[in-house]
Amino acid sequence: MLAAFANPVFDSQRTFRELLQAMARPASPRALPILPPSPAPIAPAAMAILLTLCDATTSVWLQQPQREAVEHLRFHAGLRLVEQPQDADFALITDAASMPPLTSFARGDMRYPDRSASLIVQVAGFRSEGGAHFAGPGIRETESLAIDGLPWDFWQQRAALAVQLPLGIDLYFVAAQHVVALPRTTRLLES
Repeated sequence: MLAAFANPVFDSQRTFRELLQAMARPASPRALPILPPSPAPIAPAAMAILLTLCDATTSVWLQQPQREAVEHLRFHAGLRLVEQPQDADFALITDAASMPPLTSFARGDMRYPDRSASLIVQVAGFRSEGGAHFAGPGIRETESLAIDGLPWDFWQQRAALAVQLPLGIDLYFVAAQHVVALPRTTRLLES
């Protein structure tokens, strides 16, 4: 079995601070401070997020639940794995091109909009040129970002969910050692 964080308390605290900054500054890539070892198909950046945000009270859906990855997550985080995406607090998407529709995941309800899923999506990379334009809380005017490797209809799916605010899903995209957060309050502007 692979190790996890070398210093679990301090490494997860440092990672948590970066995740908070990523949510506070949407569409801006942030470097994660620690990348723990991770079994395939889970990227180290995604593993850092899972080890930081998930524990025995958290339900997680894995797009590709390979045995070694499942054992690793259960041993190091104690999390509960679920078989259906709609039952998950967190979902790990390891192949963005074949991810389920966003409507497959919990979006909360009007009494409890916080009972929605957060998705961790492994992507090919981020670029500032040729990207979409975003606005919303935490963005001064607009922010431009291209996220490589998403399904062709991803942004249409997200736009359809945006009209349901405060319901929705929060997204963490990871590529190499970077994370980009897109909370449900971040709007995609027309290009």
